[in-house]
Amino acid sequence: MGSKALALRLLAQASIFALGVLAWLSVTRGLYATALLCALAGAALAVDLVQKLGAWRAARLVPVQAGSGFAAELTRRRLELLLDQTPSPILLGTGDHRIIAANRAARRAFDTPHLLSDAARLALTGGRPLSDLTSPLRWRDASYAVSRAELVDEAGQADLVVLTDMTADVRAAEAAALRDLLRVLNHELMNALTPVASMSRSALDLLRDGGPAATGQAISALERAVARTEGLRDFIDAYRTLTRLPPPSPRVVDLAAWLDVARESFRAQWAARGVALDSPAPPPVEVRIDADQMWLAIGNLLNNAAEAALERPDPRVRLSVARVEAEIRFLVEDSGPGVPQNQADQVCLPFFTTKATGSGVGLSLARQIAQGHGGALALLPPDAPSDHPPLGGARFRLSVPT
Repeated sequence: MGSKALALRLLAQASIFALGVLAWLSVTRGLYATALLCALAGAALAVDLVQKLGAWRAARLVPVQAGSGFAAELTRRRLELLLDQTPSPILLGTGDHRIIAANRAARRAFDTPHLLSDAARLALTGGRPLSDLTSPLRWRDASYAVSRAELVDEAGQADLVVLTDMTADVRAAEAAALRDLLRVLNHELMNALTPVASMSRSALDLLRDGGPAATGQAISALERAVARTEGLRDFIDAYRTLTRLPPPSPRVVDLAAWLDVARESFRAQWAARGVALDSPAPPPVEVRIDADQMWLAIGNLLNNAAEAALERPDPRVRLSVARVEAEIRFLVEDSGPGVPQNQADQVCLPFFTTKATGSGVGLSLARQIAQGHGGALALLPPDAPSDHPPLGGARFRLSVPT
């Protein structure tokens, strides 16, 4: 309230007081008409004062309301500033399939002031909804973990995606994987080359000595060296298979029909050797996969399972499929001896094998194909829950998003 309003208020209160005094004095003197007139005037003045005070109070509320609106706007701007300073790119997918770069990190990552271009959107999502993005997401030279949420308000529904940069972690994991690969390569190459060199020297010494017996022994040594060399060539061919696997080309596949062919292929190869295949009917769904690559992955898992099952009487293999939330899970089990606990972390390494004649490529290739589809390959522990009675051997689960 200003000084002028305060003065008017004090003047009105003084006038009411004065009229009250005059009315009282008039009553004591018997001037009842004058007393009534003073009382009515004082009452009218009091009513007017009350109305003015109400107006003044209402006027005082207006700046408070304006101040509250300003505080709300200030809070909103602070949140926008905080969002803009967040180091993780944040994307917002609208109902018309547009994608908004919601903060500075997103605008910098996708080179846009607001909306992603059609080319960037297609490169990021492959033409699928923003909500279908899966981790890890590769964009240019960076790798991101994807966190998704759905926003629903009076304006409609939108998909919120937060990308967390995990490039450093991925590069550290790749470096560790490369060290493991080089260790295995060194081991395999030395195992192959050392006996070849030894047998070649022995054959050379025998040929130098001369004589029919020495020549026969030299030929035998060279034959063994040639066999080991061919084994090394097979090993290198397996390595080339791993390094030249192209990116998957997913298309919609009827799961039941696709599995029928997988069963027939397995039985044609292993039934004559006494390996039984148990394969319950899959759920009636369609999946987006690269059919050829996934055949290769499941085929390697089934072949490994069959070879392991043959190490025990009554060899059996089971292939089951289940849909769990947004995943299709292939479970391959066998009745073999299983994987020793101290080797569980190594079975999917390239060229690691526990079999005398194995190449160590099948499981690594299956894992690479699963990861190319945005899925994973895992060796399940023996005590993991199962929908079927366990066969006693290894259990591998290959999962891909639907």
